[in-house]
Amino acid sequence: MKLNIIRNTALAAFMAISTALQAKEPGNVTFALVGDIMMGTTFPEVQGDPYLPANQGRNLFDDVRPLLVGADVTAGNLEGVLLEKGVGKAKNCVNPTQCFVFRMPPSYVRNLSDAGFDLLSIANNHANDFGATGVSSTMKTLKEARIMYSGNPQCLYAIVYRGGKKIGYAAFGHSRGLSSIMDLEEMKKLVSKLDKECDIVVVSFHGGGEGKSYTHVTGQMENFLGEQRGNVREFAHAAVDAGADVVYGHGPHVTRGMELYKDRLIAYSLGNFATPYRVTLTGISGHAPVLTLETDGEGRFVTGKVNSFIQQRGRGPMTDLSNSVARQIANLSAADFPESPLMFGPDGTISVRK
Repeated sequence: MKLNIIRNTALAAFMAISTALQAKEPGNVTFALVGDIMMGTTFPEVQGDPYLPANQGRNLFDDVRPLLVGADVTAGNLEGVLLEKGVGKAKNCVNPTQCFVFRMPPSYVRNLSDAGFDLLSIANNHANDFGATGVSSTMKTLKEARIMYSGNPQCLYAIVYRGGKKIGYAAFGHSRGLSSIMDLEEMKKLVSKLDKECDIVVVSFHGGGEGKSYTHVTGQMENFLGEQRGNVREFAHAAVDAGADVVYGHGPHVTRGMELYKDRLIAYSLGNFATPYRVTLTGISGHAPVLTLETDGEGRFVTGKVNSFIQQRGRGPMTDLSNSVARQIANLSAADFPESPLMFGPDGTISVRK
C-alpha cells in the first residue's frame, strides 16, 4: 500500500506548528512525548558506516521539529549510547543472531538539542551496550548539551522548570543496573518524593514484550526472550497512585493503547520514533507518533493529540496524512481499555468523554 506521506513541505510544517502552538490555559503545561530514539549506529564497525544517516542525521527531525520545540517539555527514550568509536567494549550476547548493539556518535547530541529535547530516558536494554564506559559517556554528553536524563542509580530523577512549574521526571526499565520497573516499592517511594517536591511528575518506563505480537496491554507480567519485562499496567497505575501525572512507555517497538486513570494520561508504548537503521520499520513497526498533550497546573489531563508520523529506512519520522498511526492507537485503546473515558477524533485529537 502506498503511504500518503509528505516531507519537508510548507503544508507539513504549517500543520505541525498549528498543532503545537494551540493556545493553552494560563498555568497549564504542554508536553511532546516520543518513543525510541536511535539515530544510527557505528556498531558493528563496517567500512563507510552504512548504519549512519546522511548529513550526520541533521535532517532526521525535520518533519517533527515544530511539534517538539513548540511544547513546554519534550521527552523521549534514548535507545543506545553516545560514545566514540574505539572506546569501551561491546556487550557479549548469549545469542548472536538476536544481538543488537547501538552506539551513536556523541556529536549527534546536537540533533537532539536542535529538536528541542529537554528530558531523555536512559533506562532501557541498550543503555549498557558498552558497559560503564558507554553509560558515563552518554551522561556526560547529555549534560554538556544541557539535556536532562534519568534511569539509573546515578540519575534517579531530573527536574526542569517551565512556566513557573517545577516538573519532576523519573525513568524506569527492566534491565540490570537501571531503576527497575519490577521494584514497585522503590518506584513508589521515588515518585512520592517527587510528588511532594514538584508541581507535575512525569514517569517514563521501558517495558513489555517486543514486536508485532505485543501490541496489547494484558495486565499480566510480560516475558520476552526468557526475561521478565514487567506488568506495565500494574506499574503505571502504581505510579499514578504514588503521585505521577503523566506516564508514558516504550520498548515493544510498536505502539500500544492509552487510558485515563484518575484524570492522568497513560500511554503504554509510543513505539519507535527515530530509528533509521538496524530496527524493523515495516508495517506498524514503522509507526512513529508524537504525543502532544496539555495538563492543568496539577497534572490533570486536559487535551491531547496523537500526531501521525511514519518511518522508512534511513530517514526520520515523516508526516502521515492518512493518520494511520492515530487510528491504530485509538483502536488499541478501545480494545484494551473500554472503560476509559478517552475519545479519539479522526485526526488523532484526544478528549475526555463527559
